[in-house]
Amino acid sequence: MAGQAHYTSAPPSADAPHGGFRFTAVSPTARPALDVLRPLTGYPLPAGMDRDRPLPVAFAYDRPDDGAAVLTRTRLSGQDYTGRWGNHFCHVLYATPDELAGLRPVELWDTPHWAPTPAHDDGHDLPDLTPLVPGSAVGPDRVARLLAGLGDPGVRLLERLLTAALRALAGEGPGATLVSADADRVVDWIAAVSYTLPAGLAARLSFTTYTARPQDDHRHLTGTLPETGERAPGPVFHLDRLTGDGCPEPSAPARFLSGALGSGRLDVLDAVADLWDAVPADGVEAGVRRLRAGCALLAPDGDAEAFRGEGAGLAGFVRALAQLRPEKAGLAPEHLRDAAARHLAEGTASLGDVRAALAPLPEPYRAAVLAGLLAALEASAGLRTAALDAQACASLVSLADETPDVLAATPATALHVLRRAPGEPRPAALRILRLFRQGLWEETETYEALRDLMPAEDPERTPRLLWRRGPARERE
Repeated sequence: MAGQAHYTSAPPSADAPHGGFRFTAVSPTARPALDVLRPLTGYPLPAGMDRDRPLPVAFAYDRPDDGAAVLTRTRLSGQDYTGRWGNHFCHVLYATPDELAGLRPVELWDTPHWAPTPAHDDGHDLPDLTPLVPGSAVGPDRVARLLAGLGDPGVRLLERLLTAALRALAGEGPGATLVSADADRVVDWIAAVSYTLPAGLAARLSFTTYTARPQDDHRHLTGTLPETGERAPGPVFHLDRLTGDGCPEPSAPARFLSGALGSGRLDVLDAVADLWDAVPADGVEAGVRRLRAGCALLAPDGDAEAFRGEGAGLAGFVRALAQLRPEKAGLAPEHLRDAAARHLAEGTASLGDVRAALAPLPEPYRAAVLAGLLAALEASAGLRTAALDAQACASLVSLADETPDVLAATPATALHVLRRAPGEPRPAALRILRLFRQGLWEETETYEALRDLMPAEDPERTPRLLWRRGPARERE
């Protein structure tokens, strides 16, 4: 069951001899976690603010180190029991991640669980909550109306905001600040980001709809007012005019997911979520890598070039495909083959240790991904030069040792790999000679490859068959 607690400035009581800010009512499940919850109950006030100006409700979601999910709804409540201005009331919900299963935290923006005022029976237990009930104000329809009303500029803003959110989730950059005079508009965009993500990944997205000190907030998405937005050090999104400062260029997954949401293609988002859900939870950074790989896998052929360079290198992309557990998701092997070929096509990053990256993939997916990589390499000499460093060549040679025919369907790639793989030249020369006898190459290119492997001043080390049949013979 989920716990709950009330926090405000209150007079002394039997259990609290000193008045001031404290938990005034707590449920049994929340009581052991008060030390975890207390740092999340604050409501800093803007410097020099007009007391007559209302401040937004701060609806926040956090995942503290104890692994629990904490939702808070905090509002300014005026004077405290001494007459001092600046009191606030924070209602806390404390849940396990399982109790949020299937929910996106932003859906609890208007849950009926929220209390408008602190409980009167100070010191008494609140009831635990089961189950957590979402409100009615936040859902996919709300986001659809937002994007339909804003048109293409709204989708473009979502692309950049989602890019920043994914970077923050993966630990690759700071969180984003959302600036608006209207707290509901901040909720709109937190919901937009949340609905592009699988529910399990959205459950790791921390946020607050309002703080007066965005420069001190470390959540993934932070809302604030226009007068305090300039203090934020990270990317700042001005929601009222659909602009941003220091915002990243949209990533390919962000464009793919934002386009699907903007066009109402919820089936595409469901397919991405199905891929993501097919893998056991293994950390938020790995979850972001899986999301990027899933987007690349499902992107139409025409969108493939947008995914070049996504993730930590091309071997990292292959590892992410393995993490998607395609056998559990029911994917056809050719889907992985085509995705790998599209991702690698005309890329510039090194392929890396492809053998190690392929190892976790079961058959027939392992062979399918390898076939896609080799097909892309075979189609472009420039790609072979850019992607196949010494490590990648060595990996492919070792794969060829395990599966002798793996390079036979891609003769140009095989020749490139065998000429550049580190190690003793004689084994590579013998492999080249063996494949030459299968009819993969012409005599001249085979001779040149062998000449590169065997120093010209030592012709006795070159296999005699080709030494006699190479260009020297043609000059006779």
